[in-house]
Amino acid sequence: MKYLERLNDAQKRAVLATDGPVLVLAGAGSGKTRVLTTRIYHLIRSGVPASQILAVTFTNKAAREMRERVRAMLGDPSASSGKANSSEMPFVATFHGLGREILESYGKEIDIPRFFSIYDRADSEKVIASALKALDVGAKEFSPRSIMSRISRYKGEGMRAREFYEKHSRGSFGLRITAEVWLRYEKTLKEEKSLDFDDLISLPVQLLEEHADIRTLAQNRWSSISIDEYQDTNGLQERLAGLLAEKHNNLFVVGDGDQCLIAGTEIALPDGLRRPIETIKKGDWVFSNYGSGDMRPARVTRTFSKKVSNKLIRITTKNGRELTSTAEHIHFAGYRLGLTPQMYFTYLMYKQGKGWRIGVSQTYTNGQRKPMIGFQQRCNQEHGDAVWIIGTHDRSQEARILECQLSLRYAIPTLPFVARKGSVGGYVHDQIVLDRIFAAFDTTQGAMKLLDAYGLSNKYPHHRAQATQSSRRNIIITLCGDRRGKIPMHRISMIGSDNEGRQLLKTAGFSVRIAKRGSKSWRFETANKDYEALVKMACRLLGIFPDAHLVRTARLGGKKVQIKDGNSLQFLPAASVRPGMVLFDEEGGFDVVQNVAQIPSKNVRVYDLDIEHTHNFIAGGIVTHNSIYGWRGAKMENILNFEKKYPAAQTIILERNYRSTKNLVDAANAVIEKNKNRKQKYSTTEHPAGEPIVVHFAINAEDEARWIAQKIRELMQNGARPEEIAILFRTNFQSRALEEGLLKAGVPYKLLGTHFFARKEVKDALAWVRLALDPSREVDKLRAAASPPRGIGKVTLGKLVAGKRGELRAGEIAKVEAFERVIAELAQATETLVPSEFVKLAIEKSGLRRALVEEGNEEDRERFENIEELASVAARHDTVAGKEGISAFLAEAALASDQDELDQGEKTGVTLMTVHAAKGLEFDTVFVSGMEEGLFPHSAMGGDDPPAGGRDDEEERRLFYVAMTRAKTRLFLTLARIRKIYGSDSLAEPSSFLADIDNSLMLYDETDGREIHEVIHF
Repeated sequence: MKYLERLNDAQKRAVLATDGPVLVLAGAGSGKTRVLTTRIYHLIRSGVPASQILAVTFTNKAAREMRERVRAMLGDPSASSGKANSSEMPFVATFHGLGREILESYGKEIDIPRFFSIYDRADSEKVIASALKALDVGAKEFSPRSIMSRISRYKGEGMRAREFYEKHSRGSFGLRITAEVWLRYEKTLKEEKSLDFDDLISLPVQLLEEHADIRTLAQNRWSSISIDEYQDTNGLQERLAGLLAEKHNNLFVVGDGDQCLIAGTEIALPDGLRRPIETIKKGDWVFSNYGSGDMRPARVTRTFSKKVSNKLIRITTKNGRELTSTAEHIHFAGYRLGLTPQMYFTYLMYKQGKGWRIGVSQTYTNGQRKPMIGFQQRCNQEHGDAVWIIGTHDRSQEARILECQLSLRYAIPTLPFVARKGSVGGYVHDQIVLDRIFAAFDTTQGAMKLLDAYGLSNKYPHHRAQATQSSRRNIIITLCGDRRGKIPMHRISMIGSDNEGRQLLKTAGFSVRIAKRGSKSWRFETANKDYEALVKMACRLLGIFPDAHLVRTARLGGKKVQIKDGNSLQFLPAASVRPGMVLFDEEGGFDVVQNVAQIPSKNVRVYDLDIEHTHNFIAGGIVTHNSIYGWRGAKMENILNFEKKYPAAQTIILERNYRSTKNLVDAANAVIEKNKNRKQKYSTTEHPAGEPIVVHFAINAEDEARWIAQKIRELMQNGARPEEIAILFRTNFQSRALEEGLLKAGVPYKLLGTHFFARKEVKDALAWVRLALDPSREVDKLRAAASPPRGIGKVTLGKLVAGKRGELRAGEIAKVEAFERVIAELAQATETLVPSEFVKLAIEKSGLRRALVEEGNEEDRERFENIEELASVAARHDTVAGKEGISAFLAEAALASDQDELDQGEKTGVTLMTVHAAKGLEFDTVFVSGMEEGLFPHSAMGGDDPPAGGRDDEEERRLFYVAMTRAKTRLFLTLARIRKIYGSDSLAEPSSFLADIDNSLMLYDETDGREIHEVIHF
């Protein structure tokens, strides 16, 4: 089977695992997409009809790419020798796409029309705004967005509008309004024959759960199911997958992980210095805790990053330390006697067989025989299983108020599980009465909603009771639990007192011993330097004891306060950390959490490291857990859920498999090794040397683009596929000339991101230019007035257009007159200035330069580079001054903008993107353009040069390393002798990065090879 030859052993095992549940744990760059697509092809070759294969991804882009790859494999001539049928294709979609298919096929059973439209978020909020208006509720009281979020959350829990209304129509004002609005919203959806995105998951689950015949049809339709990014599935998506896979049990899931700390987080180094996490590289050495406060250097084995748009959690400590992470990031945290201050808790407690209750407690209580945190003592007294802290308070009264509010809101009792001692007359002293009350209704639903509302996970309680009986079992993994030897050992243990548990372990091959001399209790315990091995062992134990709980702790403290507490803290997601808890600090001691804040985020890049042996590092002065291992198990609970649900599942680990040629790897290593604090080379490969790196020296940006386009045409004529070619650039403004060159050469391409003339800042600048030529253009006037904002809104401009200038207030008139003066000044300048000089003047007078460069952030300054490039485009028409030349420039921009409007959605071709956007991607052939000093490496805007050898230099070098390592086979580096900047020609110098690469690895372009060689090596 030739299609297996390109796979390594782990990838082959995954592809050939076609029966039963399979869990694949994939690291970055491990080839998981290739595994998924090759496995689908293998299934078809093995006789599984393509129509019976379902593949679920999390983005439409990923779904398109997978479809294209599978289609390409099925179209391969070698497929004709097997059983593949290229006339059929597997169903590849996102979860929402899958939901839509199910509803279109079977939805009539629950009155879903065959053809329905889908509301996006904006559509939904408009309908909700209308419903609020009809109910005479102002936007200040309840925003459509907040109501939509609430409805979405309840839909995600499987609740329906009528059910919510019946439960909350007599509740608080907010719940009543939500109930009324939700009913109106659903009525509108039905009338419009529409669904929203939440319906695409919740309704298929409802359909499959309530209609066994439909469930059977769907299960028979898709007998083999694969799911990518399994760790990101929510509860409903997991249910949907389980329902579809229930009959054939052929569920193949790929687990990945989240990265967790924001850029700028300071990481402690062995030399006492600190560096931002985004500058840490594989092979670097950082400070780490080897156990019991022993701080030593540890090696970074891998780094990861990605963008997130979820909430972030900022933790601030008593000693002024601060750490911001994603909500899921694992910290070491817990309450400790002698460190946690006196405070009051509102808690949620669970007891198996009884349910849930809400209560209050405090840190230190009177009359204890042994010192113990109050809620832990209460849990012991009531024989509870676990406790979650909902709120922390300075006063007892505040804890009581929240207890009452939560009890009423979520229908959870505040009564004890176990009758209190004392008078028999009170019902809290009567166990029979208490049992009747707890048996009367289900508290689980309310408890799950309460945990969700406070960002807590039912898998991470703040306290879990000790377990020795068969009814309650804990599997405990302790990070750095044994310090014997240079490398820390991690420990796994399990204790019990029942003979059944002992025999089950012995039968499974585990060594069990007596816990204490003369005791009936037994103990299983072992240590391993490989934490991953213990996680696998825990999965085996969970298969033997499905109801057991995994408890993870870290023994990293070196300054024990209470003997009972020891030096360990439990693993907790950042969202579960509460004030008063303690964290391990960089000095081997503890620091107390003072404040925990939620921070909304959008498109924020976060980072994580994997630390060899210790799996922890110092971030912001706090010892934190790396949420990734060799198998990237950041969301272990999702993985363990799969193991528990499918105890017979195979688990396959994909390791990184670097595929670049030796020349490319050697050159990339030579570049990255110039960064400070590096201990070893970044990458190695067993591939042959391959082709040399080609360097081309062009005359200018247009000549550079022409050469790249011509070279791509040659490659395509020799059989290269355009989809396997990428052009990378350091800054967005470079894309304009490159797009133009490809268009003229007839090379198909797609741009990742917004086309040059469609970018907001470019459209803003063009609006000012057009307005100067024709001040009567109302559309441009509206845009210019808001770019940058100057306090003139649509209402004010509307009055001007309607001739109602007299209705404006004095302040409004002053702003309008200042705006009109700028337009008049620019209109006068159109009579004499050449286009490039006029564009520069418009940028200055409009305030765009001030807003983006002087007052903006780094992203704004990058946007300004696009406006500068606009002046360079205008310079083409500088041979004609005044309105004629400016009009010619605007005509060119309009034609180019029209070209940008062509649908690129399904277009294939050469990929254009920034180096930042290329992270994680790979191509056979890569062109890196603009290899000039000041462009790549990029110089700071505004004249503030970064310090030599400082953080910015290393970041630029790292980006160049990223650019180089996107290439698998061929790499071209291009640069221009002259680069037009802001409409003016500037003499460019070759990038200093080129001098880092050994001359033997590079081949200079025939025409200019000597010239560039002399410039670089002079």
